[in-house]
Amino acid sequence: MLENFKLSLITGLSILTTLTIGTFLHINSLFYASIAAVVVSQSCHKKVIQLGVKRLYGTIVGALTGLFFFHYLPHSIYIYALGVFLVVFICSNFLKAPSNMAGIVFLAISTNLGGMSSTFYAFHRIIDTGIGIISTVFVTVAFTFLDDKFSK
Repeated sequence: MLENFKLSLITGLSILTTLTIGTFLHINSLFYASIAAVVVSQSCHKKVIQLGVKRLYGTIVGALTGLFFFHYLPHSIYIYALGVFLVVFICSNFLKAPSNMAGIVFLAISTNLGGMSSTFYAFHRIIDTGIGIISTVFVTVAFTFLDDKFSK
């Protein structure tokens, strides 16, 4: 039960930190920053940095691939399916990064921007995700340090 309390506390503090920093910096989407914080904080605290970096890699791969497909290839269901295949393949085989978010970012950029600049969206999606990850890593490292210090 104590571990669940610690995980809940780290997650809550990560969200608080993410939302505070995001509001201060006027980021594009507090929502995407918060998703990154929640997903990364739910991992074992010893792996939070590794998972955070891999999640950011996946977001970058999805964003860059989505930009390329959006600007240089015809828009069709076959091209979108090929893009998701490539993103998942790259993330799974070369980066060992979570491919689910990379696929979502790819699809958001290549199919669903509704008049928003694809470059603007891709850039801000990477920044927003990075803020969520950095906030969570900071909170997790600080919490672990304090927990170790006061446990002895």
